[in-house]
Amino acid sequence: MSTGSQSGEESPGVIRRVADVRWGGMVFFKVEDTLFEVPRYRFTQHSEVFEDMFLMPQAQDAQSVEGRNSHHPIVLEGYKAADFAALIKVLYPTIEELIEGTLKLTKEDWIGVLNLSKRWAMKNIRKHSIAKLSDMSLGPVEKVILAREYEVANWLREGLNEIVSEDPIQSLAELKLQLGVDTACTLLWIQNQTLRTPLSAGFALTIVGK
Repeated sequence: MSTGSQSGEESPGVIRRVADVRWGGMVFFKVEDTLFEVPRYRFTQHSEVFEDMFLMPQAQDAQSVEGRNSHHPIVLEGYKAADFAALIKVLYPTIEELIEGTLKLTKEDWIGVLNLSKRWAMKNIRKHSIAKLSDMSLGPVEKVILAREYEVANWLREGLNEIVSEDPIQSLAELKLQLGVDTACTLLWIQNQTLRTPLSAGFALTIVGK
């Protein structure tokens, strides 16, 4: 029996197989009064919360499993449909958006994505939304408020420095309403001190609770 080498033909090399993409089927979510049907795999790929959820033992009656069909969706209480829709756009962009780089979300959309990605432990999505928002127009007070809520240290530092550098600074009443009494008084005190000593000389801005 002749072999490939004896006949002058080279034996084919090892054929590499592309790793399987585990799509995981479709999943149904209900947010407010809106029903969403999306592929499951990116929720398990990017979220530790959903990965753990989908690994939980399922009921024997497959049709009654939450998320399996439109009659038994996973109901997300306390969330906004607009925020979830924005997250879906980020997780599942269209081919045109990928090729042309045309995915565009508003500032409010990205804040919604940041909110959900923080709650659901979507680390890469959270990092991406912070980068996108950092390129947008965020006011000083807005930076501080968002930094507190979503734990973004850079925004906190930038926002505080911008507030005490404003000329004129916002009124005590405005700052108290937006940032709380303690923070407002601290910022006004720091600004008064910087009239004599620039921030670069060593003042450290530290946020305090409302």
